[in-house]
Amino acid sequence: MMRKKKTSILSCILKPCLVVILFVGVFGLVYMKSNFVKLEYSIGELEKKKMYCLKERKRLFAEKTSQLSFARLESSSDDRGGFILPDRLQVVHVSKQMRSLPQQASLKQKQLSEP
Repeated sequence: MMRKKKTSILSCILKPCLVVILFVGVFGLVYMKSNFVKLEYSIGELEKKKMYCLKERKRLFAEKTSQLSFARLESSSDDRGGFILPDRLQVVHVSKQMRSLPQQASLKQKQLSEP
């Protein structure tokens, strides 16, 4: 003879609930993982944007510094009668001799003299 198991109402309700909880748990883990990957991607994009902004900040700071130095040069040139660019006669020529002597600098053109 076959024996029949008594099935209680609790076991009839508990088994489907466990299956539903299992499916909800699996889909919840997949959802959390996809959100985590999306968050990592957005963090990477923000880091790239941060690096670009830092480079832009450095470039703007250098430009500001150069503009301020040029403005300072212009303001100091107004006090001294103006800034004059050097012409060819005011350029210093440095000549190097064959022997190991100190190099001479002069405002005159090169004069070659043999000892």
